[in-house]
Amino acid sequence: MKKVLVGMSGGIDSAVTSLLLKKEGYDITGLFLTLSGPDDSSAQQQAKELAQKLNIDFEIFDGRNFFSNNVITEILSEYQEGRTPNPCVLCNPSVKFKLLFSVAKERGIPYVATGHYAQIVKNGDKYCISRGVDERKDQSYMLYRLPQEWLPFIIFPLGSLRKTDVRELAKQSFPSWIVQKQESQDVCFAPQGLADFLMGRLDRRTCRSGSIVDEKGRTIGEHQGLWRYTIGQRKGLGLPNGPWFVIAKDMKKNVLHVSRNNDISLLRIRCQNPVFHCTMNNETVYMAEHRYRTHPFPVVLERQTEEFFEVRSLEKGGPVVAPGQSLVLYNKNIVCGGGIIISSEEVPHVSE
Repeated sequence: MKKVLVGMSGGIDSAVTSLLLKKEGYDITGLFLTLSGPDDSSAQQQAKELAQKLNIDFEIFDGRNFFSNNVITEILSEYQEGRTPNPCVLCNPSVKFKLLFSVAKERGIPYVATGHYAQIVKNGDKYCISRGVDERKDQSYMLYRLPQEWLPFIIFPLGSLRKTDVRELAKQSFPSWIVQKQESQDVCFAPQGLADFLMGRLDRRTCRSGSIVDEKGRTIGEHQGLWRYTIGQRKGLGLPNGPWFVIAKDMKKNVLHVSRNNDISLLRIRCQNPVFHCTMNNETVYMAEHRYRTHPFPVVLERQTEEFFEVRSLEKGGPVVAPGQSLVLYNKNIVCGGGIIISSEEVPHVSE
């Protein structure tokens, strides 16, 4: 009987993941990762209850220090530099899956499974992450940094299902509370809201107010700390005669630059710390996502090294990209790779 370690959160997705794997004959151990302090206690108890319902082994692992050192520290550093990181992109390879594989190895368990809506597929001689069937729930963007050597040993049972299917399976097998449970919309380590979490941890210099300046250099308002704003942001600026869009942040002068014009031309985007799962070339047109659940846009690869890569967009009126977010490149549904956005610039249109 194959053994698998399932990351259990106390929610519907990991519960149905465990259910499906048990039906397939796996010997399952459920593992609850404690990452964010006492707020985990109710979820921990719910995960334990679900494991008992399934009659599977269940363990709890305290990963709070590991999470703080590898994710929280990095997030605070990024915000203080004026960038907007994605916590889940950072956490999945450096904490969540790393701890799951570490515990699995200690227990002699070859496979790890989670309730992510994504798929692992064979592409030539490599394993790759692919989009989940449910486009609205697809989480492949969040998983692009998982290293190649882990992919053959990861199972995503929900990747071939829609959320409606998952809910129906849960109704048939679990207590009613799990189906009625609200999905969290907050960052897992900041249930009180990310703004409140950061306010108590960022240095005063990062949080101080300053001027909002338009494209003509006129001061038109006051910002409440540059860390609160993301390149491309439109809502929450508190400016009259809008809409206004954030186009730049000057960390040295503590100035937020805005414009009414959000219609950019073609972009060249530079990314660092690349992770690639496919052999890349400058002839393929890749579809790029610059934030989670955003509309993809076509790009071509212009430069690639071990430290960075650059792509050029092929359509005018593309997105305004934010440093700190990830740019993930797809070929059809397959995640070819991606990296952390560090800069972008407008480039002239060249007729092909």
